[in-house]
Amino acid sequence: MSFGKLYGLPTNPRTISVLVAAKHNDLDLELVETQPNAEANSSAAYRKIHPLGKIPAFEGANGYTLSEAIAIAIYGMC
Repeated sequence: MSFGKLYGLPTNPRTISVLVAAKHNDLDLELVETQPNAEANSSAAYRKIHPLGKIPAFEGANGYTLSEAIAIAIYGMC
């Protein structure tokens, strides 16, 4: 079962830090490639996940959302 979705780019350092933390904790995290400052990031649906429309953003399998790399990484460790 997926732990959740991570919105970001695989080359973005903040996204990479979350992916490394998830891998270290054996979490199944789905990466949804999202361009920074893209028009899609200003949609109402994405703004529910990250109010500022930035990356990375996290949406858990339970609907819980987080919007900062450090917070996402720590949440995955708990």
